Amino acid sequence: LIMKKTLRLFFVAVLAMVSMGVSAQEIIWEEDWSSYTSENPIGINPNYTFTGSVFDTDGVTIKSGTKLYLTGTMSAGGVSPELMIAKNGGSFAAKIAMNGKSGDFTLTYKTNRDDMVLEVTGATLSEKTRAGKDDSYTVTVSGGTEEITLTFKMTSNYNGRLDNIKLIQGEGKKPAGLSWSPSSKTVTIGADDNVFPTLNNTNNLSVTYSSSNEAVATIASDGTITLIAAGKTTINAEFAGNDEYEAGKASYELTVKEAIDDNAEGQKNNPYTVEAALTKINELADGATTSDKFYVAGYVVEISDIANETYKNATFTIADAANGATTVTAFRLKGLGNEDITDVKYLKAGDQVVIYGQLQKYKSGETITPEVKSGYIYKLNGSTTGINDVKVVPADQENAPVFNLAGQKVNANYKGVVIKGGKKMIVK
Repeated sequence: LIMKKTLRLFFVAVLAMVSMGVSAQEIIWEEDWSSYTSENPIGINPNYTFTGSVFDTDGVTIKSGTKLYLTGTMSAGGVSPELMIAKNGGSFAAKIAMNGKSGDFTLTYKTNRDDMVLEVTGATLSEKTRAGKDDSYTVTVSGGTEEITLTFKMTSNYNGRLDNIKLIQGEGKKPAGLSWSPSSKTVTIGADDNVFPTLNNTNNLSVTYSSSNEAVATIASDGTITLIAAGKTTINAEFAGNDEYEAGKASYELTVKEAIDDNAEGQKNNPYTVEAALTKINELADGATTSDKFYVAGYVVEISDIANETYKNATFTIADAANGATTVTAFRLKGLGNEDITDVKYLKAGDQVVIYGQLQKYKSGETITPEVKSGYIYKLNGSTTGINDVKVVPADQENAPVFNLAGQKVNANYKGVVIKGGKKMIVK
């Protein structure tokens, strides 16, 4: 009996040791900024160094650059606060005492920028692994090392966000790797161009969706969003955690706007003329863009770029008359139905269009260009769709009907690219 009891205790101890070896981890250092209440990070910890902060005249208040974000959209994918590291050389460095520990450590953190640079002094880094907005490295520290320094930098022309940093030793769980792209969105009730953020779920984990304000919008178990009323809500995707992955949560702020009257000026049934659009654009500050999108009607005057391999869209100018000199630029607009433009003959000078997008008073140096951007061609020569229901007739028949690229039947005097007998041809 004594031997059986001794053996049972021995096996329990072995199992406990195995379990500890598989899942035990020790957090050597972590930072999520949760204990800080000021945007100014300077001096919050003697082991921390920050660069890239721009101060106000009081020398204390941070105007821009490297600072803590306490409210608003948390772009790194964590919860507030987050550290923003300034573009073009801003940095955050942390000295970490090793206290006699050495070997391989795992470093994990959240960032919205894949191009955030990590450097280490006193140790070596493995190649980075990225899942959603979660980055991880293996940090190898030699015996006898007293401290290491981790330095996070933004060397590109973009600010970066940083949160939930952990340096652990032992075999820990992997980050869930959940994130939304983009990290915030504004939509309009009833709009036909609403596009919602996509959940990046690299590890294909089972998540639960929720909306913080179901009076504004709800989200179903499959991720489908239903808009209820104007306002703001936070959309969440949450993973409970398992033996392999840590629990994780990703959120974004959804702003819902009231439905737009299609008959209002600048809307679907009452588009702006080019002159009216220019008046509204001229009211903007230099470089500013409207938050709302509008419809603008006109004639294509000149096409500067169309169906390029990278963007598959078109840049052209329109005027209130086919030969008008007062124009607005349609900048990188998609085609009918917000589809890619892959045919260089999709548009021609003289085509009548209704375009849809944000109005912008674009400024480059001293040059101001009025633009319609971030949208698509809503109508082309009176049609909102492409070629439909064209009856195919042998092209050599004199009575074969002729259609333009918008699917409209045209007469024998029409010049340009046409479709006859189901085949494209050019009439000069």
